[in-house]
Amino acid sequence: MFTVFDLFRLLSVLAGAGVGAFVGHGLLGWMGGAGGVLVGWGVGYCVGGLPSFFVARFLDNDLRRAAPASLRQRLVAEYYISHLILAELARRGEDLARYEEPILQLLRSESGDPRRHGWASLWLFYPTRAEALAGYNPEASAEECRRQVEEVLARSAG
Repeated sequence: MFTVFDLFRLLSVLAGAGVGAFVGHGLLGWMGGAGGVLVGWGVGYCVGGLPSFFVARFLDNDLRRAAPASLRQRLVAEYYISHLILAELARRGEDLARYEEPILQLLRSESGDPRRHGWASLWLFYPTRAEALAGYNPEASAEECRRQVEEVLARSAG
């Protein structure tokens, strides 16, 4: 997936290489231009990664400060970071079994995007349940996904 952060990094690399070539060529001719491209590329790569770094730090601080009850609510509402929420709860020593139902709820969602994110979180934090759902395909129809999850839940309850 290509995000706005990837675009920013790409544009920073290209701009850095261009500026490096221009400055290097002005100082040392064509050899300076070649060296300037390499230096500018590296500087652009580092500068282009700053937005991603700062957003990740902000999100990490936000999750660390949130109460467990708030994180549980966010599991479904912010399904796209469910793996990060579960990782934070695990870091705190919380019993993740309490948070399995919201992840299973994602697997039964009408939309494919929550199902994909829920499936990834299930594999990361509930591998036994994921193995029981080995034939699950988040790209299948919502009815098929719900049927598979309900079958596994019925087998494990009975």
